[in-house]
Amino acid sequence: MGNMENSALIDKLEYYMGHSEDEKSMAVMFTEEEINILRTIKEFEQLRGIMESEYAERGNGGTDNAAYIEEVFQRRERERDISFRLKGQFACQADLLLEEGMAENWLQVLTWYQLLKGKGLIVNRFWEFPVLETMLQAFLEELKLFYTNGQAISVLAMHSLEEITGTYFDIVFLLRRMEYGVEPIDGMVSYLSEKGLSMTVVRTVLEAARIFDKRKVKDLLEGWFGKDG
Repeated sequence: MGNMENSALIDKLEYYMGHSEDEKSMAVMFTEEEINILRTIKEFEQLRGIMESEYAERGNGGTDNAAYIEEVFQRRERERDISFRLKGQFACQADLLLEEGMAENWLQVLTWYQLLKGKGLIVNRFWEFPVLETMLQAFLEELKLFYTNGQAISVLAMHSLEEITGTYFDIVFLLRRMEYGVEPIDGMVSYLSEKGLSMTVVRTVLEAARIFDKRKVKDLLEGWFGKDG
């Protein structure tokens, strides 16, 4: 299992960042879905640059002007629209990649996610993205185990962003019931067996989720599965 596809994507993105005006190369290097994402990122950054420049020019003067305030609201509304468009484009791209159930494609999703996060775009605005980040972390943990002892990468069984978020909240629900003592451990066992997921995924979700007594839940899990289960 290699990561040549992911390395190629990183190389292409690095080229694009320095040559975004090279439309011909873009058409060859990227899919239509990828080009749409990159163009929306560029639009987002241009709008943000305009807003920052105008605010710097005005300084503290004129910011209470009614026309300026209206202009700010209009630009914020445009920013919101671009955010939702970028979210939709990224979700479609992620689903296209995840559908194939390949580790290389999960690495590409991770690359796109890190690009958006590095640019400070949308990942803190929509609840789906912290969930995706947690599952990407689970993927990386499982990838390490694959290379060290051949353990299967169970997250590959999830084939869409919707499936990822649904699975995340299912696991959190079961963890909270374990925490409050209303769900026996075999409920988690049955769920993992049904979904084909590993304890690595559960442990990663546990670390990220709002579980108050994590030590109690960890002890319950380790008592059943063992520390390396």
